Amino acid sequence: MTNSTWSHFSKALANVGNGHIVEGSSRQAVFPSALFPVNDCATAAQSDPSRLHILLVDNDEADATRSVEALQGRLGTHVLCTHVRSLAEAIRHLLQGRPDAVLLDLALGDASGVASLAGVRGASPGTPVVVYTRGLDDALALRALRAGAHECLDKADAPAAGLARALAFAIERQRRLTSLEAARIEAAHRATHDPLTGLANRELFLDQLERALAFGDRYVRKTGLLFVDLDGFKAINDTRGHAHGDTLLRAVATRLQECVRKSDAVARLGGDEFVVLLPDVTSRRDLAFVKEAILERLREPVETTSGDPLWVQASVGSAMSPLDGSTAKELLDAADSDMYREKYLRRKTKASAQATVSASDALVTAALSGAADIEHIPIVANSVTHKREARLRTAIDRGELEVYYQPIHDVVADRIVAVEALLRWRDPDHGLQGPTGFLSLAEDTGLIVPIGEQVLRDACRAIVQWRALGVSYDLRVAVNLSAVQLREHGFDRRVAQILAETGCPADALTLELTENSTLVDGEMAMGTLRALKALGLRLVVDDFGVGHASLTFLREAPVDGIKIDRRFVAQLMADQRDQAIVSSMVRLARGLGLDVVAEGVETAEQARRLARLQCFAQQGRHYSDAVPFSAMSAALEQRQRVGPRDNSWGTRSPRLQALTSDFR
Repeated sequence: MTNSTWSHFSKALANVGNGHIVEGSSRQAVFPSALFPVNDCATAAQSDPSRLHILLVDNDEADATRSVEALQGRLGTHVLCTHVRSLAEAIRHLLQGRPDAVLLDLALGDASGVASLAGVRGASPGTPVVVYTRGLDDALALRALRAGAHECLDKADAPAAGLARALAFAIERQRRLTSLEAARIEAAHRATHDPLTGLANRELFLDQLERALAFGDRYVRKTGLLFVDLDGFKAINDTRGHAHGDTLLRAVATRLQECVRKSDAVARLGGDEFVVLLPDVTSRRDLAFVKEAILERLREPVETTSGDPLWVQASVGSAMSPLDGSTAKELLDAADSDMYREKYLRRKTKASAQATVSASDALVTAALSGAADIEHIPIVANSVTHKREARLRTAIDRGELEVYYQPIHDVVADRIVAVEALLRWRDPDHGLQGPTGFLSLAEDTGLIVPIGEQVLRDACRAIVQWRALGVSYDLRVAVNLSAVQLREHGFDRRVAQILAETGCPADALTLELTENSTLVDGEMAMGTLRALKALGLRLVVDDFGVGHASLTFLREAPVDGIKIDRRFVAQLMADQRDQAIVSSMVRLARGLGLDVVAEGVETAEQARRLARLQCFAQQGRHYSDAVPFSAMSAALEQRQRVGPRDNSWGTRSPRLQALTSDFR
């Protein structure tokens, strides 16, 4: 019953009680006493939803007629009655459409007594029922009330006004019961759910996790858990206001639910911390797949009412029972620790404003920035404003990021054998910027994924054009690979797609990575490297010698060469230990059948010393800065016209003699 219907009904009953309805023509004018024969409750509700719909279940035609006349005499056009003669008909009508109330005679042809009431209540438990029968004694009335009747009246004793009021009391009682039940359900929901996002809260989630672990323990199944923490959420609250923060949290909750199965569970533990329960998983790859889907979904901007989109980056930790724990606390602690570990590794290139970036922490940034043409690694601010992030996103959309190329020379043949693709930002406000100023931000926000794809695509197109011009049929291009890209699900397929789209031969592409990039999800990262190697491209270990496990990585990874870190080259002329280290690296690589490139060659003295140590592939400012595509094309064409010098190893080329003459 709608609120307006109940309002009209209440007013009509009040008029009855106040004596406003009198016998004679005035009653007929206000409440016509004509019958409203309606054969179906659903049809009645559709025909006029503003009226009170009563299902009259009575086997006696005369009694039914008197009941209808009594109701319409008191309520007039506010009531519509549907009359049925059996319990079976009543159940059919109740299943087709729910009336506002049922007026029931207990003496039916196919049922009698409280059994009739039980049938009606079973068909429509929430519909108020008024028992209106003959021979109603106290015992039968008590049994009917216990069976679910709202009111009980005897046909011989109840006047017409009493029948209308009994229906009103029954309907009001049901409304209040429904309201109390809804309030109880709402209170229970609030006790177990987060009021802002509607997700399960900590208490409910712990119960769900305990049940999932018990199920897994009984049926020998694994249970997965993802711990999601939003990076920079406090800055959004502080700079954009709590309303925007709440909008972001609701959007994150919705997106998390979109990334999981119906059998999974998502909860908000508090603040900007969310957890995802993945029961019945088979391996860590299942967790990695869901994790990557979540990260990909959260990279999309969140629209706000102000029109300024919000971006958020998440750190996601994972754990799986029974490997990481067999209890809810152990599994949550493991996932939480893994999340903080990932957060640290993703942000390890950042340091406080008073500290310089340490050697091990700067590996990824230095590799992506092309450290060969940078004097030093600058201090990176410990926090980056959302304005800076938005500016970087705008730069991507406007095409302000450009790919420069730095040649790699073979000092024996005196020719360019490869070029490395390095990123630059042509900022209209600050001019041309090196990547150390924005790559750490790109990694923190996940923008490194589209940026990395742009660099890879441009580099593949460049090598195709150079080969088409005939400048060098075997020229290769090297592209730095971020740890974020390496952990991206399906990255090898994306590389294969770019190779196919650009027409770049796989053997013309070299991907440079650091061994530190495989520290997180090492098994998965190694699988991605093997898949990349299967495409036919080359893999090179960048910044070799300063990682955490260089020799182990070199033994296990399917790599083709190494690049000696520029820090060893910088001190080559001043420190005998660095010279010994470089010499050992070269001999180790040669023994393993790997190519060797020295990066960061700044002077002719360094070039000659490296050649003396049998390292003939060199890169650095001594040969060329990183230059745009057009300048690199011109340099390659000039090299082609001049032609390489004599590269005969038997007679020693003049170039090699010049390089090694100082060491005879």
